[in-house]
Amino acid sequence: MSLEIDEKLDHILQDLELIKNQLKIVPNREITIDNGKSSIEDYEKFAKELKLDEKTITNHLSTISRFLAHSKGVIDINSVKEFLDSNDSLSWKSNQIKALRKYIRDFLNLGNWIDEFKFSKSNAEIRTVPVDEDLMKFLQLLPKQTQVIALVLVTSGLRIGEVLSLRFVNIANELNMIDVSKVHEGDTKHSWLSFVTQQTIEILYEYLREINFDYEDESKLFSNSSRVVQSNFEQASEKIGFKLKPHTLRMVFTEKCTMSGIKDKYINAFCGRVSKSVLAKNYTDYSPTSLKREYEKVES
Repeated sequence: MSLEIDEKLDHILQDLELIKNQLKIVPNREITIDNGKSSIEDYEKFAKELKLDEKTITNHLSTISRFLAHSKGVIDINSVKEFLDSNDSLSWKSNQIKALRKYIRDFLNLGNWIDEFKFSKSNAEIRTVPVDEDLMKFLQLLPKQTQVIALVLVTSGLRIGEVLSLRFVNIANELNMIDVSKVHEGDTKHSWLSFVTQQTIEILYEYLREINFDYEDESKLFSNSSRVVQSNFEQASEKIGFKLKPHTLRMVFTEKCTMSGIKDKYINAFCGRVSKSVLAKNYTDYSPTSLKREYEKVES
């Protein structure tokens, strides 16, 4: 009788194991990472195998690095909570938890306890745009290449990935126009054309002369990675006393356009938030000449 019970129990345990594997149930675990650099490098390989885009991977690596430094390598519910409590921004918390879920749950296989951290989407964060004086002070604290990148960001409204992908062929000299129509093509939104100010284009060309850039070469204008730019921004933020990210400069550009009376459809075009179908049907409105005319309202 005892033998039959043992056999039935073995079958039940085997069935439970199969169910657990099928549902991808992983027991909750806690660990301490002794070599953070090695773990981050291994995660980068893992993320690339998942075919995550470069910007997402860069953001994940930055989050994981900050978290491990903050927690001194300890990974458990309390260390994650303390890390998230270190910043009051809901959008910041949301971005950090996305990266930490991928790292803790999917890469380290520590279980699903990380999913307990959720933030209400109904609570909107009030974002403030820096005034011109503070912005200028901030830009002066950046290394030269990142400074030029920041100027292009704040005067064009482009994404950091788009600016870092630029080649000389993307710049139309006569209009100070930047053609990113082939740089970023999303499933719904499509980057198109934007511009930079005359002052920015002069600073850009001065920078290219300083580095002896080969205009016939098809190399990118900037050698910095998104990770380096983010790090430069963080260091400058610490020095000046307020936090500013590359994406903030896109907000500054949008705000300046709005204050200049530019219609939303043109602002969306500059920032690459227009669908392909709209661009196709309304090319006259979104032609280089039309967009340049609108850009002149904010250029000063």
